[in-house]
Amino acid sequence: MRKWFSILLILILSLIPAISHAALVPLEAQGKRVYVADQSQVELVSFNIFFRIRTGFSSVNTSMVVKNSDLEQPVTLKMGIPVQLDSISKIRDLSVVSDGKSVKAVQRSTAKNPPTDKEVNVNNWYVWDIALEPGESKIVDCSFSFDNKLELDGTETITFPLTLLENWSNKIKNIQIIADTDFYGPYAFDPTPSLKPANYHDGGRLIFRLDNQNSQLTDFQLSFKPMDVVITKYIESAFESDNDIKNIIQNYRNGSYHQTISLIHEYLSAADTNSIIPELKYLEALCYQNLYEIEKALNLFNQLEPNPGFGESLSSTIRNKIIYDKAAILKNQPDGDQKALDYLNSIKDSVADNSIFYMWLEDEIALLTPPVVVEEPIEEDDAEIEDEDSQEEINDKTQTIGKVTIGEHEFYIEELIIAALALVIVLLLIIFMIRRRRRRRRSSIFRYY
Repeated sequence: MRKWFSILLILILSLIPAISHAALVPLEAQGKRVYVADQSQVELVSFNIFFRIRTGFSSVNTSMVVKNSDLEQPVTLKMGIPVQLDSISKIRDLSVVSDGKSVKAVQRSTAKNPPTDKEVNVNNWYVWDIALEPGESKIVDCSFSFDNKLELDGTETITFPLTLLENWSNKIKNIQIIADTDFYGPYAFDPTPSLKPANYHDGGRLIFRLDNQNSQLTDFQLSFKPMDVVITKYIESAFESDNDIKNIIQNYRNGSYHQTISLIHEYLSAADTNSIIPELKYLEALCYQNLYEIEKALNLFNQLEPNPGFGESLSSTIRNKIIYDKAAILKNQPDGDQKALDYLNSIKDSVADNSIFYMWLEDEIALLTPPVVVEEPIEEDDAEIEDEDSQEEINDKTQTIGKVTIGEHEFYIEELIIAALALVIVLLLIIFMIRRRRRRRRSSIFRYY
């Protein structure tokens, strides 16, 4: 009897919910399953995520600061992240590090009938434990990778369930997302990301800063178009039964750009229809650009810019890339910065202002615009002005005192002094000569006697 009672007691205790927590959402454990907690004594202070996005897959690093808000009791923190981010993107190669030590993560399923009204569309979690002392904060770093979601036209999309952060009881102080997209130009991000970036660095880095203090979070979604892929896919799909087109595309993919140009010229000279001309002409322009025959590429860009072809879904992206490439070509010409500035200002109003490309366009115009030089009047120091005025007064007084008027004539004191000295000298000479003569006379009188 006691044996069965002990077994029953163990089963009951194992089913009692044990309070624990998760990084993306606070969780409670129910046996070996977990569910979203109603309350959490652990705060998520900040959440930073870095995407290194490449064609086909993405590598991710997250850094989280968690804090035990209880100043008296320690807590075991059960942290977790969904195994599947969407229907395509499954997390793999997960690594968790805290305090410089690796932490083991295991998979746990979501409880089927949790004692909570919160519903989260997550079936499985990666879960791990972190111990926190009263009032202690810790940094927990995770790294993993997943496959990008691939659209039929070649567009790739990454998603991340940021809305899970709303299940924390506190408002997160800092949320930042950085996406490094391997030098994809600003024209490649179409459609517009679900969140507006705070900064775009030419070279493919996007920075998103989120305010969770006063607004509700939304899931993060970023799409980009690998241009060579979407361009060739579009042309192939439009003429999937044309072997000559397939040959052109294959040569382009192989980097045989000179041969691609020759095949395009042959095809267009023999074709009965002009429906493919814009798309093939654009492919020809890219070949010239890759072969550094820049003037030929620029001439074709000028022809294609008003109507680059490629249908409604891709046409605006192709036009944005033409604008981007033309600006780069113009900047390398004599007086290139001014040429590029004039060109970008002329097309600015025709570019959608809610895109990353428009953000790049404004930044580029600002960089190319020469600074306005304002010549400020030179203000003399008051003390210097007063010194000059005083010096002028002294000079005036000196000049006034240095002159003496005699009759109708003015004489400088220096002149009068020199004249007086000369007169004295003359008088002294006269007196000296008179005395000398008298002495001679006296001496002659005494000589005859």
